[in-house]
Amino acid sequence: MDSSSESYEKTGGNTLTEILQPAVFFLSGQSVFAESATPRLLYQLNSDIRSTSNKDSSVAFERVEQDTSDPEIEIEGVTPGTWRKRHLFYLAHPVNAQYRTDIPAKYYITAAVPEMMGNIRLENSEARFQKTSFKAMLSAKKTASDKPLFYEGTQQLLLFDIQPNWKVGRNCYKWSNSNGTQVAVEEKEDDRYKLSVTSSMSQESMDALVATWLLRLWHDTAESKQAKRECELT
Repeated sequence: MDSSSESYEKTGGNTLTEILQPAVFFLSGQSVFAESATPRLLYQLNSDIRSTSNKDSSVAFERVEQDTSDPEIEIEGVTPGTWRKRHLFYLAHPVNAQYRTDIPAKYYITAAVPEMMGNIRLENSEARFQKTSFKAMLSAKKTASDKPLFYEGTQQLLLFDIQPNWKVGRNCYKWSNSNGTQVAVEEKEDDRYKLSVTSSMSQESMDALVATWLLRLWHDTAESKQAKRECELT
């Protein structure tokens, strides 16, 4: 096992303030794994965000934790063990979001539990060379039950700046924090979506980073020509 997954093996991903080392994640269906000789399941969604036929407006994002009190669950190709799922966020893309004025964004995340850092809205800027850049804006300590879901103006905090990285490839993005420090690189290799975390961070920040990465992938799927074509036919 490589060092990228050792921190998860030791902590079980249970402590929000625990500092986790850089790791490489990949998406397989509705599951996110830590890349290693024996991949470790870390997060799960309850819907396939990469399916163009997906009509869900809200997707649950869960962290998978080891729990010796639960019955053992066998997962093919994954380290055997006992598991429990902890619901952290909702990823949201409301129906006909572009035509509505009662919601603040087409793509956003709400915290399912108050321990999470808050609600996150994904803002995109004008496409450059047919590539869109994004900003993940945090409304600290807001949850799915709050109204409104988001702060406005200067009360919002920049969580991640997501920019296309042309030096690496056309399917690559560089993720930076509010200080401009690179924290991750996103890329697609052989039809596999990967997020390489390049900086140490807390469990809380890692959870938010992975959830926002999946939301950005959902954006790409739902905004694709194929998805819009299928929508017109239904």
